[in-house]
Amino acid sequence: MQSVLAGLGAVAGLGSRGFSTSIAQPCETAYANRFPSILCIQNYGAVLPEGFERPIASTPGHTDTYGSTNVPNDSTFELISGASFLIWDLEQSLDILGPNPSVEDFFEVGNIPHEGVVWEPDLNILLFSPLRPPPTVLKIDLNQDPPTLSNITTDPPLFGIGAAYHKGLIYYCGSATSTGDYVGGLYAYNATSNKVWPIANNYFGYNFGTCDDLAVAPNGDIWFTDNWYSYALEELHQNNTLQLEPAVYRYVPSTGLVQLVTDELEQPNGIAFSPDGKTVYMTDSGADTITNEDRTLRYVSRLRRTVYAADVLPSGTGIVNRRAIFLAQDRVPDGIKVARNGYVVVATGSGVDVLDPAGIPVLRIQTDFTVLNIVWAGQEHTDLWMVGYQKVARVKWALEGNVLVR
Repeated sequence: MQSVLAGLGAVAGLGSRGFSTSIAQPCETAYANRFPSILCIQNYGAVLPEGFERPIASTPGHTDTYGSTNVPNDSTFELISGASFLIWDLEQSLDILGPNPSVEDFFEVGNIPHEGVVWEPDLNILLFSPLRPPPTVLKIDLNQDPPTLSNITTDPPLFGIGAAYHKGLIYYCGSATSTGDYVGGLYAYNATSNKVWPIANNYFGYNFGTCDDLAVAPNGDIWFTDNWYSYALEELHQNNTLQLEPAVYRYVPSTGLVQLVTDELEQPNGIAFSPDGKTVYMTDSGADTITNEDRTLRYVSRLRRTVYAADVLPSGTGIVNRRAIFLAQDRVPDGIKVARNGYVVVATGSGVDVLDPAGIPVLRIQTDFTVLNIVWAGQEHTDLWMVGYQKVARVKWALEGNVLVR
């Protein structure tokens, strides 16, 4: 580290166009005492010295990172892989991070995907699930100091992939059956009674592929994504074939209607609404690709790794003006949430990206594990919890999560 810091001083002079030739820099007076855990990135790193090369890892869940790029002739770049926060826009980041931001590891979990993280505010607990059978739910009790981790078995056992709290219930994308068979769809869970029941588990008799994630619209409709990822787990889909294309649907609780919203994403994954409900954000993780022939999951960086925004029709029945707003810098965009101020927060590989509503990167939280999903929790609703492979971690900052409907 000492040689890198010395190198920073050697290259921090002005280049031929009047800006510093070092990519990673102290953030002037703001967070200067937190260097190098907080780094400001010069001009979004738009110009790297010739000869740079970024290696690509092809195994899902083990991602290449921006910081793993080999950049000759800039000794500051190697600081990036060890930083907790990368700042692209310092002015906007000040209000997001607050005076003393931190990233703290809390629990070690298995080196398998963990998803469906949700905060139950009435009980002040976090729930999330390992995506391997047998179906189970992990509970973090935030009433304890420090928080504790334990297993619970719901009735019937729940395999939860995406989750959202709304009016006293937790709604899940996943499966919960007494036989243990995988029946993808929407399920409701009462955390007090520990009971789970299905609310939509088919499309006119066709099985859903996965039912990956969901979001509750302001009118109470539940929008959810359906992809093929669970098909790669033969323990779940032993003899089944895929029956539906990947798609985004909306479910109307008052009538039971399941309506197609869009089938234009390769592998629709995360979904979230803006605070006013006029915009829906969706992630496409098609770079984590699976075929119907060999059921093998592969990562191909040139395929879709995209966050989309779309305008919600005034009727709430569909979308128009779908547009790409962000290409994930690490692996694929997975779980996505929207802050109270409208900023978009998305799990992408080894960390979390914060975007303005137009998709312009503001800052990045970096971790040493792959993050798959995120949720806000806590009395001030400013603690961001991250789950994925290997670890569970918490971000302390000033950005508030969207208001929960209780």
